[in-house]
Amino acid sequence: MEKRISEIEISVVSKDDTPIFVGTGLQTRAEKKVDEVIREEEVVVRIDREIHKFYCISTDLEEMILGNLTSRGINPSFSQIRKIADNEFNVELSFVKGLLKTPQPCESNKKLTSKEIFYSVECLAKNSFLFRKTGCTHVIGICGDILPKGKNLEGVTVNQFEFAHSGKFVEDISRHCSIDKAIGLAIRDGIDLSDSFLVTSCRQTASTIKKAIFCGIPIVISIAAPTDLAVKEANKYRITLIGFADSKRFNIYSHGWRIEI
Repeated sequence: MEKRISEIEISVVSKDDTPIFVGTGLQTRAEKKVDEVIREEEVVVRIDREIHKFYCISTDLEEMILGNLTSRGINPSFSQIRKIADNEFNVELSFVKGLLKTPQPCESNKKLTSKEIFYSVECLAKNSFLFRKTGCTHVIGICGDILPKGKNLEGVTVNQFEFAHSGKFVEDISRHCSIDKAIGLAIRDGIDLSDSFLVTSCRQTASTIKKAIFCGIPIVISIAAPTDLAVKEANKYRITLIGFADSKRFNIYSHGWRIEI
């Protein structure tokens, strides 16, 4: 945690509602306090001599690069990620057949129950450690393995749900970097992305939905709103997109056949 958070002294200014004299106008007061803020760092990645800069929390960086390559349609099997300095990496690509992929409609038949969606949102809140401290991060989770056949969620706790679904949860200041990190962690741990679902605290735009499309992730759940272009892309590529999800309700924007109400 110490690598992710800095402490700084700030002045907190607030309105003082205590009346002093009639006609004196608005009264304010200031007090000193120590605040916890996220430590943002620049990460430089050279991909086949092309420089890319990421502004993020400097953890899980190789996984972030792995997820970024995959979510851009670059097959990481034909790449080599090498750390050359702190927060500096070089990626060498082998230009062979199969290196680049074009987006394809998702063929996964994975389904979720409404109860699983409610539980996934609770897991998202439970893993929002940095957000609770600083209010400055997005939280992203990728969940893979479902409960064994014949089992249901009756009597299952949120902790048991997260374990059963092999949940990988990540926090970062950038929604794109946090999604990339979650994808990279899932790939590293052998989660089948085509049998997984993505749960996020961030709005869904065309750029974030394209990450799911390239990775073949069939279901994207967000506690925030989608854009119209995100919905169009999700419909076009057979991604089930859910927005405004909380522990009691959610909206289905595309391919609702994957959700068992």
